[in-house]
Amino acid sequence: MNPSTLLDPLHDAELDGLDFARTAFRLFDEVYNLADDGNTLRQRKGDVGRLVEEVLPIARYLLSNYGAGQYIRVRWMRGSQQFDATVTAHGARIDHQVWPTEGALEVTTALHPNSYLMRELLNAKGGCFGLDGLSRLKDSDGSKAVSSVPTSHTNSDFVADMAGIVISAVRAKIAKRYPPGTTLIVSVELNNAYSPQEWEQLLRLVREERMEHSFRQVFLSADQGVYTANL
Repeated sequence: MNPSTLLDPLHDAELDGLDFARTAFRLFDEVYNLADDGNTLRQRKGDVGRLVEEVLPIARYLLSNYGAGQYIRVRWMRGSQQFDATVTAHGARIDHQVWPTEGALEVTTALHPNSYLMRELLNAKGGCFGLDGLSRLKDSDGSKAVSSVPTSHTNSDFVADMAGIVISAVRAKIAKRYPPGTTLIVSVELNNAYSPQEWEQLLRLVREERMEHSFRQVFLSADQGVYTANL
């Protein structure tokens, strides 16, 4: 597995949405099944990072919106451009103008600022406490290490914290300009194990912000599609 070329089968290729998702999941399994205890997946170097942070959320969006009379094709591209993918659609629902014929997809990630420290510590030591208790330490010899200490929560304050992270991620994208008809996909990396009730609480807090935007749709996918929702 080469992290520089992993996503070659998807790059700049117009694919049926189901074929795109099938290929994305196959590539994920290719990385997941490496005999390195998940180190490569957590490091997220090169295309592995793009797979986790862009491609899999797009796949989840496609599966949530692809169906009878609504057939979606997608072209995802590496590199820096105004958006991450373009989509076209055909079928009865498009003929009746229920769904647009074309558009763009932009993906962003909403995650705790210490997430990278958690992945680093898991690779180094195999375990850690919660995200809030992580910090970077510098030893007297100049070497750096990750410190992990236990923290506590009051009721569901972690849900409110995560809602703030999601809101900030969406607002950062609202501040930029995108072509008309762009859908924003927010890949949410939750800061705790969430029950369905806590996920609904998170959605309520985010929706209460009533953020004004010009996106055609804002789609949330949490923990690789365990939870999804439209804002």
